[in-house]
Amino acid sequence: MRVMIQLREDAALELHKQSSQRSASSPSKSEIARLLEATAELGVSLAPVHPGQTHQLLVPYFMVETPDRETAEKVINRLQRFGIVEAAYLQPDAQPP
Repeated sequence: MRVMIQLREDAALELHKQSSQRSASSPSKSEIARLLEATAELGVSLAPVHPGQTHQLLVPYFMVETPDRETAEKVINRLQRFGIVEAAYLQPDAQPP
């Protein structure tokens, strides 16, 4: 199951950068670190939906793969507590046109 996550744009841009390039003065750096710790505790990792993009409409989207619905719901509930997470939801099943 895939959980889709939309982050605040500034946080998403920071996540797209390599950790060595992150600015120490970034306002969302500590919250990003807490978000990454939370995903690690849940046994999942954030992956950009559009890796390498810098366009403001594509940058905020990330995903997490989970083995089942129960885990997906735990991830969603945990991530929605973060101020930098604008949305977290279970991706609907694909439907034929």
